[in-house]
Amino acid sequence: MRCRWVEIGVLGLVTVLTGAQAPPPASIDVTVHEGTSMSVAVSPDGRTLAVDLQGSIWTLPAAGGPATRITDIYNDARQPTWSPDGKWISFFAYRDGGYDIWTVAPDGSNQHKLTWGPFDDREPIWSHDGTRIAFSSDRGNALGSDYNIWMLDTRTGGLRQLTKAPSDDYMPSWSPDDKEIAFASAREDGQSVWAVNVADGSERKVSSAAGRVDAPSWGPNGQIVYHVTTGGGRGGGGGAEGSRYEIAGRPLTGSENVFAFRASWAASSDFFYVSDGKIRKRSAGGGSPQTVEFAATLQVTRADTAYTHRKRDFTSTSPRQVLGVVRPVISPDGKQIAFAAVGDIYVMPVGGKPENITRDRALDTDPSWSPDGTELVYSSDKDSEHLQLWIRDMRTGQSRRVTHLTTQPQGATWSPDGKRIAFFNVDGMWRVAQMSVLDVASGTVTKVHDTLAQPGTPTWSPDGKRIALAEVAPFTRRFREGTNQVLTIAADVGRPFQGRPGAEPERLALRGAGNIAGAGTPQRGVLRPDNDGDKWYAPVPALSIDSRGGCGPVWSPDGTKMAAIYEGVLAVWPVSTAGEPLGPPRRITTESAHAPSWAGDSRHILYQSIDKLRIIDVETGEVRTVPLDLKYTPAIPKGRIIVHAGKLVDMKSPTVR
Repeated sequence: MRCRWVEIGVLGLVTVLTGAQAPPPASIDVTVHEGTSMSVAVSPDGRTLAVDLQGSIWTLPAAGGPATRITDIYNDARQPTWSPDGKWISFFAYRDGGYDIWTVAPDGSNQHKLTWGPFDDREPIWSHDGTRIAFSSDRGNALGSDYNIWMLDTRTGGLRQLTKAPSDDYMPSWSPDDKEIAFASAREDGQSVWAVNVADGSERKVSSAAGRVDAPSWGPNGQIVYHVTTGGGRGGGGGAEGSRYEIAGRPLTGSENVFAFRASWAASSDFFYVSDGKIRKRSAGGGSPQTVEFAATLQVTRADTAYTHRKRDFTSTSPRQVLGVVRPVISPDGKQIAFAAVGDIYVMPVGGKPENITRDRALDTDPSWSPDGTELVYSSDKDSEHLQLWIRDMRTGQSRRVTHLTTQPQGATWSPDGKRIAFFNVDGMWRVAQMSVLDVASGTVTKVHDTLAQPGTPTWSPDGKRIALAEVAPFTRRFREGTNQVLTIAADVGRPFQGRPGAEPERLALRGAGNIAGAGTPQRGVLRPDNDGDKWYAPVPALSIDSRGGCGPVWSPDGTKMAAIYEGVLAVWPVSTAGEPLGPPRRITTESAHAPSWAGDSRHILYQSIDKLRIIDVETGEVRTVPLDLKYTPAIPKGRIIVHAGKLVDMKSPTVR
């Protein structure tokens, strides 16, 4: 299952003193006459249009008029297409953890799935004989693949892959005789229409354009309408900005902003499409388009009536319990815990009281113990505009700054020999970061990996030769969707990372380990060669480590195990000295878990569970709670600050004051 977070508002049942239920929030009707990122498909008899609008499938008369929603609001349904007999409307939807192919009757009944699995299936299109559906899919290696054209036999449910080039192939369209399928492709800079022979899989280039090509649509007379993007948009290249349809290099739609979806043929020369938010109909031979007017009524709920506003206390100076504990780490001897809270670093004996060891006005965060337990490294912005690394000698109580960077080092972790510290070095917006290593004795910082997308906290192999971290493994280059998996990189500071453009890292997914609980014996997957030494591992193919922030992986000090958070709980799996999984992850908690940290015995793990700290014995499963009583007193500002605002949006009126 790929990760997609969805916020769901839960409306509690509120009772008044009489015991009666409060009325549900009133909905408001909003009628629209245009759509954004909307596609259209005409029925085989030419009487009805299906469109995707605000995540649902709607139907309306082909001549225009009111639209009727036939699917609910929970589908994220896209790009409808009609079966040749008019009995089904197929589409792809993100209803069950990923994009799958679905179908529904035109009256909204009998909605059901046609494809399953962790991969994305998109852009279905029916064959003219009604026996097959072509679609694009990133089915393949869970650690990275590409989109290909696939075919579903609607009689048997069998699947067959048609294209196999190492490029993204997508948006299929059947030839009039069903012998070929046209498609768009990322090959050759994405500026061509290609076709694959359904019988033997041979491919040919059909046409090219001076811009990015999408959404070919094969007409009854053999002509192919395709979409072309030019200018600085998504892969449009140079030239003037444009978003249009073409046939064999001939522009069809003038200055219209045509949406990049397949045209839907109504006759031998006429087709429907969407441009400028409007449904249009035009002839492939030229001329002006006809606009099909429609009205779709959506129901929305006023947010301010959907919940009870919480009362906030901004003025009380009464002590409050600390709830935001950041990166708790257990000392190698298992006797102490360090963590960050309310901007400072705290250390406490297991079962004792926490002591504030920084006590300053700076932001102090991300502590980590040295292997012998005599030092702590942490990030702090004291004496600097940015976070820097500091080391505190736990014997003397003295701290020293060890980095002087223009970037922001975070997530510091000591090497097993205590001579180096690995960290992610934030060098851009949204916490994109290089991976770097500090030589503690000399203060030299060496970049060991180019910038990554929000990398996780590093963890060292037992021999100090490799660093593992959580990083997003995109399913394809076409979209950003992917899963958080284990990336291991070379830690050899004598060989700084030199990224090769387009380099493919080695990737290994455990086959046959379909889920954590009760997974079968894993089999080795296929490695992709990479000269730069990166290796990816998927302990559970297509299942994501929950987050790259605080969910692992963490390597046990003896190098035999890794731990991470999967589906909200703590899991442990055996690994080789290089970090390769040797078995499937095993759940060792049943409660919510976060921020795992190994003790030096490689048997006990400290973790957070909501507002509690726990220590678990990974062999026996015994769990004990570490009491944490830490309170703070809010610093209530004194005095008055006057803010001079030229204009004010009060969030109550559309008028700016």
